[in-house]
Amino acid sequence: MELWLKYYAANKPDFDKKLSVASVEEWQSFTIESAVLSSVLWPGEPCFHLPYRHMKRNHPHERDYVNNTERNLSYLQGCRKLAESLNKLLSGARCLVYAPLRGAYPIWKVTAQFIKDIECSVCYPVTSSFIFFPEGSVYINKKGRPASGRYNHILELTRIRPFLDQFDYLLYVDEIVSGSMMKGHLQDMFRLGIHHQIPVIAMGLADSFGLRSTTNRHAIEKFRQKGILRYFLWEGCQSLITEDQKFLLGIHYIDYHSGPHVVPVLNAELSYFKEKMEFDNDLYGHHLD
Repeated sequence: MELWLKYYAANKPDFDKKLSVASVEEWQSFTIESAVLSSVLWPGEPCFHLPYRHMKRNHPHERDYVNNTERNLSYLQGCRKLAESLNKLLSGARCLVYAPLRGAYPIWKVTAQFIKDIECSVCYPVTSSFIFFPEGSVYINKKGRPASGRYNHILELTRIRPFLDQFDYLLYVDEIVSGSMMKGHLQDMFRLGIHHQIPVIAMGLADSFGLRSTTNRHAIEKFRQKGILRYFLWEGCQSLITEDQKFLLGIHYIDYHSGPHVVPVLNAELSYFKEKMEFDNDLYGHHLD
């Protein structure tokens, strides 16, 4: 499989090293390096089984999941509208796309197929709040404990700062359920002064057509009114069904205490689960013309 590694001392914004690994042991030998900040393992030959610790269908989105093409097309339409807004505002621009795994991955992947005349370089930070760097890691929080994926947002932002002058905009993409995570991530950006280095754009796809996120979206809109956020673009959809549905999303973690290392979610035959393949069939390969 293909392994992307990122280091705190980065040599480029998206990833620093790309490797081919053929076993769990080989994957672990690279991801346990103390200098490694985060990693993404992508499926490919040779493919191998992974020792997942959390593969039960615990979340409501995972239990009794049934593919719903109408719901999928609502998701698609929301992403298409986001792309249309970007195309109007940013034609000819160079954008560093900051798309946290797991939330933003399918949103950006669907939106990107409709992008025209915008040069995009994509960075996938790992910011899940329920994962932690291992004990003994050099990456610690303010209390001296192993940093969480939530704190890793700060580390990932700091990592990309030397490259921001290569781009016209930082495009932060994420899902919006309540909107609290997007608001919090933006506040971190502003505290670091990212907006003084590069104009920041926030773009999100909102669950329940935005009915669940009214308060936090108003707060984000105030960032734009104050001038610290250049644009705030959002569209609604029927359901962000990929939220907390690892079998549909296709990415997750070996466990929650080995650090921010994303791996593919594969079945016994080393392919994606049926729900992801059905979702992908509805969402990808569409064109505006």
